[in-house]
Amino acid sequence: MAEPADGAILTARDVWVAVEVAGAIKPIVQGGRLTVPRGGILGLVGESGSGKTQFVRSIMGLSSLEPGVISGSAIYQIGDQPPIDVLADVDDFSPFRPPQGDELLPVRQRIGWSWLVWRRRFRKRLDLLRRLGVGFIFQNPMGALNPYLKVGTQITEAVAVARPDAGAGELRDGALHWLAEVQLRADDATLSLYPHELSGGMAQRVMIALALAGEPHFVVADEPTTGLDSHIRREIVGLLHRIMAGGELSGIVISHDLPMIARLCDRLAVMFRGKVVEEGPIAALGDADSPNHPYTRELKERAEDLAQGRHSSRREVGESPDSTGAVARAGCVYRSRCLVYKANLVERDRCETVKPVLHDIADVHRVACHVDGREVLEDLAAVSAAWRKGELGD
Repeated sequence: MAEPADGAILTARDVWVAVEVAGAIKPIVQGGRLTVPRGGILGLVGESGSGKTQFVRSIMGLSSLEPGVISGSAIYQIGDQPPIDVLADVDDFSPFRPPQGDELLPVRQRIGWSWLVWRRRFRKRLDLLRRLGVGFIFQNPMGALNPYLKVGTQITEAVAVARPDAGAGELRDGALHWLAEVQLRADDATLSLYPHELSGGMAQRVMIALALAGEPHFVVADEPTTGLDSHIRREIVGLLHRIMAGGELSGIVISHDLPMIARLCDRLAVMFRGKVVEEGPIAALGDADSPNHPYTRELKERAEDLAQGRHSSRREVGESPDSTGAVARAGCVYRSRCLVYKANLVERDRCETVKPVLHDIADVHRVACHVDGREVLEDLAAVSAAWRKGELGD
Protein backbone atom coordinates (compact mmCIF):
# COMPACT_ATOMS: atom_id res chain seq x y z
CA MET A 1 0.00 0.00 0.00
CA ALA A 2 1.16 3.52 -0.76
CA GLU A 3 2.25 5.58 2.25
CA PRO A 4 0.30 8.61 3.50
CA ALA A 5 1.95 12.03 3.50
CA ASP A 6 3.58 13.02 6.80
CA GLY A 7 1.06 14.47 9.24
CA ALA A 8 -1.88 13.97 6.84
CA ILE A 9 -5.26 12.53 7.72
CA LEU A 10 -6.10 12.07 4.01
CA THR A 11 -3.71 11.62 1.09
CA ALA A 12 -5.31 11.19 -2.33
CA ARG A 13 -3.01 10.59 -5.30
CA ASP A 14 -3.55 10.19 -9.04
CA VAL A 15 -7.30 9.57 -8.74
CA TRP A 16 -9.12 9.06 -12.04
CA VAL A 17 -12.91 9.01 -12.10
CA ALA A 18 -14.81 8.30 -15.30
CA VAL A 19 -18.38 8.14 -16.53
CA GLU A 20 -19.92 6.53 -19.61
CA VAL A 21 -21.44 9.01 -22.08
CA ALA A 22 -22.93 7.81 -25.38
CA GLY A 23 -20.83 4.66 -25.31
CA ALA A 24 -17.55 6.48 -24.53
CA ILE A 25 -15.77 6.43 -21.16
CA LYS A 26 -14.91 10.04 -20.32
CA PRO A 27 -12.72 11.22 -17.43
CA ILE A 28 -14.32 13.74 -15.08
CA VAL A 29 -11.47 13.65 -12.55
CA GLN A 30 -8.03 13.45 -14.15
CA GLY A 31 -5.24 12.43 -11.80
CA GLY A 32 -6.75 14.23 -8.81
CA ARG A 33 -4.39 14.87 -5.89
CA LEU A 34 -4.97 16.47 -2.51
CA THR A 35 -3.61 16.27 1.01
CA VAL A 36 -5.50 17.20 4.17
CA PRO A 37 -3.23 17.73 7.20
CA ARG A 38 -4.36 16.42 10.56
CA GLY A 39 -6.29 19.22 12.24
CA GLY A 40 -6.47 21.22 8.99
CA ILE A 41 -9.42 22.27 6.84
CA LEU A 42 -8.94 22.19 3.06
CA GLY A 43 -11.11 24.32 0.79
CA LEU A 44 -11.81 22.71 -2.60
CA VAL A 45 -13.07 25.29 -5.07
CA GLY A 46 -14.00 25.49 -8.72
CA GLU A 47 -16.94 26.39 -10.94
CA SER A 48 -19.84 24.02 -11.55
CA GLY A 49 -18.69 21.04 -13.59
CA SER A 50 -15.10 21.21 -12.37
CA GLY A 51 -15.37 17.75 -10.79
CA LYS A 52 -14.75 18.78 -7.18
CA THR A 53 -17.80 17.08 -5.70
CA GLN A 54 -17.38 13.86 -7.68
CA PHE A 55 -13.70 13.75 -6.75
CA VAL A 56 -14.41 13.86 -3.03
CA ARG A 57 -17.51 11.65 -3.18
CA SER A 58 -15.49 9.05 -5.08
CA ILE A 59 -12.67 8.88 -2.54
CA MET A 60 -15.30 8.52 0.20
CA GLY A 61 -17.26 5.81 -1.60
CA LEU A 62 -20.38 7.93 -2.05
CA SER A 63 -20.38 8.20 -5.85
CA SER A 64 -22.91 6.28 -7.94
CA LEU A 65 -21.09 6.91 -11.23
CA GLU A 66 -20.29 4.08 -13.62
CA PRO A 67 -17.56 3.00 -13.94
CA GLY A 68 -16.57 5.53 -11.24
CA VAL A 69 -13.03 5.36 -9.82
CA ILE A 70 -10.71 3.55 -12.24
CA SER A 71 -7.31 4.34 -10.71
CA GLY A 72 -5.58 5.99 -7.76
CA SER A 73 -5.26 5.84 -3.99
CA ALA A 74 -7.02 7.53 -1.06
CA ILE A 75 -5.25 6.86 2.23
CA TYR A 76 -6.88 7.80 5.54
CA GLN A 77 -4.74 7.91 8.70
CA ILE A 78 -7.29 8.36 11.49
CA GLY A 79 -6.19 8.46 15.10
CA ASP A 80 -3.90 5.61 16.13
CA GLN A 81 -5.44 3.22 13.62
CA PRO A 82 -3.32 1.82 10.78
CA PRO A 83 -3.70 3.69 7.48
CA ILE A 84 -6.55 2.61 5.21
CA ASP A 85 -6.42 2.98 1.44
CA VAL A 86 -10.07 2.79 0.41
CA LEU A 87 -9.02 2.56 -3.24
CA ALA A 88 -6.45 -0.20 -2.70
CA ASP A 89 -6.27 -2.67 -5.61
CA VAL A 90 -8.49 -0.58 -7.88
CA ASP A 91 -5.78 -0.49 -10.54
CA ASP A 92 -5.62 -4.31 -10.52
CA PHE A 93 -9.37 -4.79 -10.84
CA SER A 94 -10.67 -1.88 -12.91
CA PRO A 95 -11.67 -2.75 -16.49
CA PHE A 96 -10.22 0.61 -17.59
CA ARG A 97 -6.91 2.38 -17.20
CA PRO A 98 -6.13 6.11 -17.43
CA PRO A 99 -5.05 7.50 -20.81
CA GLN A 100 -1.35 7.41 -21.58
CA GLY A 101 0.82 9.27 -24.06
CA ASP A 102 -1.35 10.84 -26.76
CA GLU A 103 -4.52 9.07 -25.56
CA LEU A 104 -7.33 11.35 -24.40
CA LEU A 105 -9.84 8.84 -23.00
CA PRO A 106 -9.55 5.89 -20.59
CA VAL A 107 -8.83 2.58 -22.31
CA ARG A 108 -10.46 -0.78 -21.60
CA GLN A 109 -7.83 -3.29 -20.45
CA ARG A 110 -9.88 -6.27 -19.26
CA ILE A 111 -13.41 -7.65 -19.49
CA GLY A 112 -14.23 -6.45 -16.02
CA TRP A 113 -15.84 -9.30 -14.10
CA SER A 114 -13.26 -8.82 -11.36
CA TRP A 115 -14.63 -5.27 -10.93
CA LEU A 116 -17.52 -6.71 -8.92
CA VAL A 117 -15.07 -8.37 -6.52
CA TRP A 118 -13.26 -5.08 -5.93
CA ARG A 119 -16.53 -3.23 -5.29
CA ARG A 120 -17.41 -5.68 -2.51
CA ARG A 121 -14.01 -5.08 -0.90
CA PHE A 122 -14.49 -1.35 -1.39
CA ARG A 123 -17.77 -1.36 0.56
CA LYS A 124 -16.16 -3.21 3.47
CA ARG A 125 -13.36 -0.65 3.66
CA LEU A 126 -15.86 2.17 3.66
CA ASP A 127 -17.87 0.62 6.49
CA LEU A 128 -14.64 0.46 8.50
CA LEU A 129 -13.79 4.03 7.58
CA ARG A 130 -17.13 5.34 8.80
CA ARG A 131 -16.79 3.47 12.08
CA LEU A 132 -13.39 5.12 12.55
CA GLY A 133 -14.96 8.56 12.22
CA VAL A 134 -15.71 10.09 8.82
CA GLY A 135 -18.76 12.36 8.37
CA PHE A 136 -20.37 14.02 5.37
CA ILE A 137 -22.53 17.17 5.23
CA PHE A 138 -24.51 16.84 2.02
CA GLN A 139 -25.25 19.65 -0.40
CA ASN A 140 -29.02 19.04 -0.33
CA PRO A 141 -30.13 18.19 3.21
CA MET A 142 -33.76 17.63 2.21
CA GLY A 143 -32.59 14.99 -0.24
CA ALA A 144 -30.17 13.41 2.23
CA LEU A 145 -32.50 13.18 5.24
CA ASN A 146 -34.82 10.16 5.37
CA PRO A 147 -38.32 11.60 4.84
CA TYR A 148 -39.95 8.70 6.72
CA LEU A 149 -37.96 9.02 9.95
CA LYS A 150 -38.21 11.70 12.61
CA VAL A 151 -35.24 13.97 13.27
CA GLY A 152 -34.70 12.36 16.66
CA THR A 153 -34.55 8.86 15.19
CA GLN A 154 -31.98 9.84 12.59
CA ILE A 155 -29.69 11.70 15.00
CA THR A 156 -30.00 8.92 17.59
CA GLU A 157 -28.88 6.37 15.01
CA ALA A 158 -25.84 8.56 14.27
CA VAL A 159 -25.03 8.84 17.99
CA ALA A 160 -25.19 5.04 18.25
CA VAL A 161 -22.38 4.73 15.68
CA ALA A 162 -20.00 6.50 18.09
CA ARG A 163 -21.51 4.97 21.25
CA PRO A 164 -22.66 1.43 20.38
CA ASP A 165 -23.03 0.43 24.05
CA ALA A 166 -25.17 3.43 25.05
CA GLY A 167 -28.66 2.90 26.43
CA ALA A 168 -31.82 4.57 25.11
CA GLY A 169 -31.55 7.44 27.60
CA GLU A 170 -27.93 8.15 26.72
CA LEU A 171 -28.73 8.11 23.00
CA ARG A 172 -31.57 10.59 23.51
CA ASP A 173 -29.32 12.84 25.59
CA GLY A 174 -26.71 12.64 22.83
CA ALA A 175 -29.27 13.67 20.21
CA LEU A 176 -30.36 16.65 22.34
CA HIS A 177 -26.71 17.62 22.83
CA TRP A 178 -26.10 17.80 19.09
CA LEU A 179 -29.29 19.77 18.48
CA ALA A 180 -28.01 22.33 20.98
CA GLU A 181 -24.56 22.32 19.32
CA VAL A 182 -26.09 23.40 16.00
CA GLN A 183 -28.23 26.01 17.78
CA LEU A 184 -31.60 24.29 17.41
CA ARG A 185 -34.08 24.00 20.24
CA ALA A 186 -33.02 20.88 22.14
CA ASP A 187 -36.34 19.35 23.21
CA ASP A 188 -38.78 16.58 22.36
CA ALA A 189 -40.70 18.84 19.98
CA THR A 190 -37.66 19.17 17.69
CA LEU A 191 -36.84 15.46 17.96
CA SER A 192 -40.37 14.59 16.84
CA LEU A 193 -40.26 16.67 13.63
CA TYR A 194 -40.14 15.05 10.20
CA PRO A 195 -37.80 16.50 7.53
CA HIS A 196 -40.69 18.06 5.58
CA GLU A 197 -41.54 20.12 8.67
CA LEU A 198 -38.12 21.79 8.71
CA SER A 199 -37.20 25.10 7.13
CA GLY A 200 -34.14 25.20 4.86
CA GLY A 201 -31.93 26.55 7.61
CA MET A 202 -33.21 24.01 10.13
CA ALA A 203 -32.67 21.15 7.68
CA GLN A 204 -29.08 22.23 7.11
CA ARG A 205 -28.46 22.39 10.86
CA VAL A 206 -29.94 18.92 11.31
CA MET A 207 -27.67 17.68 8.52
CA ILE A 208 -24.66 19.14 10.34
CA ALA A 209 -25.81 17.55 13.60
CA LEU A 210 -26.11 14.17 11.86
CA ALA A 211 -22.57 14.46 10.48
CA LEU A 212 -21.17 15.38 13.89
CA ALA A 213 -23.20 13.01 16.05
CA GLY A 214 -20.96 10.12 15.03
CA GLU A 215 -18.09 12.07 16.64
CA PRO A 216 -15.97 12.06 13.47
CA HIS A 217 -12.32 12.99 13.13
CA PHE A 218 -12.79 13.97 9.49
CA VAL A 219 -15.77 15.78 7.93
CA VAL A 220 -16.59 16.83 4.38
CA ALA A 221 -19.02 19.73 3.85
CA ASP A 222 -20.29 19.81 0.26
CA GLU A 223 -21.65 23.25 -0.67
CA PRO A 224 -23.14 23.63 2.84
CA THR A 225 -24.89 26.96 2.09
CA THR A 226 -26.39 26.21 -1.34
CA GLY A 227 -29.99 27.36 -1.67
CA LEU A 228 -30.04 29.36 1.56
CA ASP A 229 -30.83 33.06 1.75
CA SER A 230 -28.04 35.44 2.72
CA HIS A 231 -29.04 35.72 6.40
CA ILE A 232 -29.25 31.96 6.95
CA ARG A 233 -26.06 31.49 4.92
CA ARG A 234 -24.16 33.76 7.31
CA GLU A 235 -25.52 31.85 10.28
CA ILE A 236 -24.50 28.48 8.83
CA VAL A 237 -21.01 29.74 7.96
CA GLY A 238 -20.65 31.10 11.49
CA LEU A 239 -21.78 27.75 12.90
CA LEU A 240 -19.30 25.82 10.76
CA HIS A 241 -16.53 28.25 11.71
CA ARG A 242 -17.19 27.67 15.41
CA ILE A 243 -17.17 23.90 14.92
CA MET A 244 -14.10 23.72 12.69
CA ALA A 245 -11.91 26.39 14.28
CA GLY A 246 -10.93 24.28 17.27
CA GLY A 247 -8.13 22.48 15.46
CA GLU A 248 -9.22 18.98 16.50
CA LEU A 249 -11.46 18.32 13.49
CA SER A 250 -10.01 17.82 10.01
CA GLY A 251 -11.99 18.15 6.83
CA ILE A 252 -12.77 19.42 3.37
CA VAL A 253 -15.17 22.23 2.46
CA ILE A 254 -16.34 22.05 -1.17
CA SER A 255 -17.68 25.32 -2.56
CA HIS A 256 -17.53 28.01 -5.22
CA ASP A 257 -18.07 30.64 -2.49
CA LEU A 258 -14.56 32.05 -2.04
CA PRO A 259 -15.33 34.31 0.96
CA MET A 260 -16.72 31.29 2.84
CA ILE A 261 -13.65 29.21 1.94
CA ALA A 262 -11.37 32.03 3.13
CA ARG A 263 -13.13 32.10 6.50
CA LEU A 264 -13.37 28.37 7.16
CA CYS A 265 -10.20 26.90 5.67
CA ASP A 266 -6.45 27.13 6.11
CA ARG A 267 -5.48 25.52 2.81
CA LEU A 268 -6.83 25.76 -0.72
CA ALA A 269 -7.11 23.41 -3.70
CA VAL A 270 -8.54 24.67 -7.00
CA MET A 271 -10.06 22.38 -9.64
CA PHE A 272 -10.80 23.07 -13.29
CA ARG A 273 -12.36 20.49 -15.64
CA GLY A 274 -11.32 17.52 -13.54
CA LYS A 275 -7.78 18.63 -12.69
CA VAL A 276 -6.33 20.18 -9.54
CA VAL A 277 -4.56 23.28 -10.90
CA GLU A 278 -3.43 24.87 -7.62
CA GLU A 279 -2.71 23.89 -4.04
CA GLY A 280 -1.56 26.35 -1.43
CA PRO A 281 -2.16 28.29 1.79
CA ILE A 282 -5.43 30.15 2.15
CA ALA A 283 -3.43 33.42 2.13
CA ALA A 284 -2.95 32.85 -1.61
CA LEU A 285 -6.68 33.42 -1.99
CA GLY A 286 -6.91 36.69 -0.09
CA ASP A 287 -3.65 38.39 -1.05
CA ALA A 288 -3.97 40.33 -4.31
CA ASP A 289 -0.21 40.13 -4.85
CA SER A 290 0.08 36.41 -4.27
CA PRO A 291 1.13 34.29 -7.26
CA ASN A 292 -1.78 32.20 -8.51
CA HIS A 293 -2.79 29.94 -11.33
CA PRO A 294 -4.58 32.08 -13.97
CA TYR A 295 -7.84 30.23 -13.26
CA THR A 296 -7.61 31.06 -9.55
CA ARG A 297 -7.13 34.72 -10.54
CA GLU A 298 -10.30 34.48 -12.64
CA LEU A 299 -12.25 33.08 -9.68
CA LYS A 300 -10.95 35.86 -7.42
CA GLU A 301 -12.01 38.53 -9.92
CA ARG A 302 -15.47 37.01 -10.20
CA ALA A 303 -15.83 37.06 -6.41
CA GLU A 304 -14.70 40.72 -6.32
CA ASP A 305 -17.17 41.64 -9.07
CA LEU A 306 -19.98 39.88 -7.24
CA ALA A 307 -19.13 41.55 -3.92
CA GLN A 308 -19.25 44.97 -5.59
CA GLY A 309 -22.41 44.29 -7.56
CA ARG A 310 -20.66 44.31 -10.94
CA HIS A 311 -21.21 41.98 -13.84
CA SER A 312 -18.03 40.06 -14.55
CA SER A 313 -16.21 41.49 -17.53
CA ARG A 314 -14.28 38.28 -18.18
CA ARG A 315 -15.56 36.72 -21.39
CA GLU A 316 -16.40 33.03 -21.23
CA VAL A 317 -14.63 31.93 -24.40
CA GLY A 318 -13.48 28.41 -25.04
CA GLU A 319 -14.51 24.82 -25.41
CA SER A 320 -17.66 24.00 -23.45
CA PRO A 321 -17.85 20.83 -21.37
CA ASP A 322 -20.47 18.19 -22.06
CA SER A 323 -23.23 17.36 -19.59
CA THR A 324 -20.71 15.62 -17.30
CA GLY A 325 -18.40 18.63 -17.12
CA ALA A 326 -15.68 16.62 -18.91
CA VAL A 327 -13.36 18.01 -21.56
CA ALA A 328 -10.77 15.62 -23.00
CA ARG A 329 -8.18 17.44 -25.06
CA ALA A 330 -4.43 17.64 -25.56
CA GLY A 331 -2.39 20.13 -23.59
CA CYS A 332 -3.79 22.51 -20.98
CA VAL A 333 -7.60 22.39 -20.75
CA TYR A 334 -7.69 25.99 -19.48
CA ARG A 335 -5.75 27.64 -22.29
CA SER A 336 -8.80 28.85 -24.26
CA ARG A 337 -9.66 31.12 -21.30
CA CYS A 338 -6.12 31.83 -20.09
CA LEU A 339 -4.90 35.43 -20.26
CA VAL A 340 -1.28 34.32 -19.93
CA TYR A 341 -1.74 32.18 -23.05
CA LYS A 342 -3.54 34.98 -24.91
CA ALA A 343 -0.79 37.46 -24.02
CA ASN A 344 2.00 35.13 -25.21
CA LEU A 345 3.56 35.15 -21.72
CA VAL A 346 4.08 31.41 -21.91
CA GLU A 347 5.42 28.97 -24.50
CA ARG A 348 2.14 28.37 -26.34
CA ASP A 349 3.27 25.15 -28.05
CA ARG A 350 3.68 23.52 -24.64
CA CYS A 351 0.21 24.68 -23.60
CA GLU A 352 -1.25 23.11 -26.74
CA THR A 353 0.50 19.75 -26.52
CA VAL A 354 1.66 19.02 -22.95
CA LYS A 355 -0.59 18.68 -19.90
CA PRO A 356 0.85 20.82 -17.08
CA VAL A 357 1.55 19.17 -13.72
CA LEU A 358 1.69 20.68 -10.26
CA HIS A 359 5.06 22.21 -9.39
CA ASP A 360 6.33 24.36 -6.52
CA ILE A 361 6.23 28.16 -6.84
CA ALA A 362 6.67 28.81 -3.11
CA ASP A 363 6.79 26.91 0.16
CA VAL A 364 3.80 24.49 0.24
CA HIS A 365 2.29 26.31 -2.78
CA ARG A 366 2.02 24.58 -6.15
CA VAL A 367 0.40 25.36 -9.49
CA ALA A 368 -0.13 23.36 -12.69
CA CYS A 369 0.98 25.91 -15.28
CA HIS A 370 3.69 26.02 -17.95
CA VAL A 371 4.77 29.52 -16.92
CA ASP A 372 8.45 29.50 -15.94
CA GLY A 373 9.06 31.22 -12.61
CA ARG A 374 6.57 33.02 -10.40
CA GLU A 375 7.00 36.57 -11.69
CA VAL A 376 4.26 36.29 -14.33
CA LEU A 377 1.92 34.63 -11.84
CA GLU A 378 2.52 37.52 -9.43
CA ASP A 379 1.65 40.03 -12.18
CA LEU A 380 -1.67 38.43 -13.16
CA ALA A 381 -3.59 41.38 -11.69
CA ALA A 382 -1.81 43.74 -14.11
CA VAL A 383 -2.32 41.33 -17.04
CA SER A 384 -6.02 41.10 -16.22
CA ALA A 385 -6.34 44.88 -15.89
CA ALA A 386 -4.76 45.33 -19.33
CA TRP A 387 -7.18 42.79 -20.77
CA ARG A 388 -10.17 44.56 -19.24
CA LYS A 389 -9.02 47.83 -20.84
CA GLY A 390 -8.78 46.16 -24.25
CA GLU A 391 -5.01 46.41 -24.32
CA LEU A 392 -4.65 42.65 -24.64
CA GLY A 393 -5.99 41.07 -27.81
CA ASP A 394 -7.02 37.47 -28.39
